Amino acid sequence: MTPRFVTPYTLCMDTNQQKSTRQLLDKIPTVQCLYRHKLNGTYYGIKKQSGKRKEHSFQTTDRKIAERKLAEWVKGLDKIDSTAEKTSLAQLLEKFIAANRGKSVKTQATNASIIKRFQNEWRHGLDIRVSKIRPSYLGEWLANQEGRVKNTTYNRYCCFLKQLFEIALSDKMILASPFADVKTTWKKPQKPQRFVPTLEQFNAIVNDIRAQPFNADAEDSADFIEFLGLAGLGQAETSALTWADIDWTAGNLHIKRQKTQERFQVPIYDHLKPLLDRLLQKQNPPPAPTAKVFKIKDARKALQSACARLQFRNFTQRNIRASLIRRLWQAGVDVKLISKWQGHQDGGKLILNTYTEVFGDNDADYIKTELAKVK
Repeated sequence: MTPRFVTPYTLCMDTNQQKSTRQLLDKIPTVQCLYRHKLNGTYYGIKKQSGKRKEHSFQTTDRKIAERKLAEWVKGLDKIDSTAEKTSLAQLLEKFIAANRGKSVKTQATNASIIKRFQNEWRHGLDIRVSKIRPSYLGEWLANQEGRVKNTTYNRYCCFLKQLFEIALSDKMILASPFADVKTTWKKPQKPQRFVPTLEQFNAIVNDIRAQPFNADAEDSADFIEFLGLAGLGQAETSALTWADIDWTAGNLHIKRQKTQERFQVPIYDHLKPLLDRLLQKQNPPPAPTAKVFKIKDARKALQSACARLQFRNFTQRNIRASLIRRLWQAGVDVKLISKWQGHQDGGKLILNTYTEVFGDNDADYIKTELAKVK
């Protein structure tokens, strides 16, 4: 029987007899642990660590680059836990969730949404070892998000990946984060477009919501939206308001800013008091001090539907809140005082930078009034 002539090519192709290409790696005589692939010229590192053979491709055919990467790789071997190195991506995601359980409810909800999308769209399998994940894999996933999301959301996805592989680094699963070599890790946030309803639009929205006969929550939704616009408070602060927070004698609302947990006071404006009186009269028997003023926590859907029926732009609850800021600003109230009533600690900087740029943009009468002051 004629003996079979075995070439490097048949070693690579004959998967039944040879499942690896280790025999295709030539040792570089002058450099310890450095090998070169016979077929493609790529350099590899091979070294025994704790009795186990470690192999690593330097993904280069350049000898000098390979030697530099070899030195870094050998130095980093002591920084990797051989057991943790086997951690899968699915297990790393579980570690990320556990590490963020102390975050706010909103942050956890955002993380859960990102993780769900990541799991559904990741093409390389969740059972892949973390140590096998390449920067190109992460770049591919981020590229699929670019055309779909705003820059701020894209940045949040990048933040998630950065934090995810920081856990892998700290637990010695990997020597270097693959995210560090992703090309686009941040994008300049687009300037948001803010639109503030006029007083006439605000009143029309409230009346439209209240007039819906087939909506069981119409009255509650209308009261909620009306309070946002008359008190100038956000959805989170409004939904948390209790009757004990209303100081009828001093004429103030005691509000806890949900984002910072700081307390601040808002005056019971003359235009707000009739609504509060009406809400109190509805209570039979009189409410407990700890009872919530509003039955609902959110009126977003009712607001969207009203804007659609009235053919207004799609105002948000934050836009409704800004209608009072606009009203106070146009009335000449000191911006520092407006800021204080919003629970801000910046002396009015946010009001000036964020809101006043849109105040008057769609209000011709206001512009005329302001121009008249110049004459």
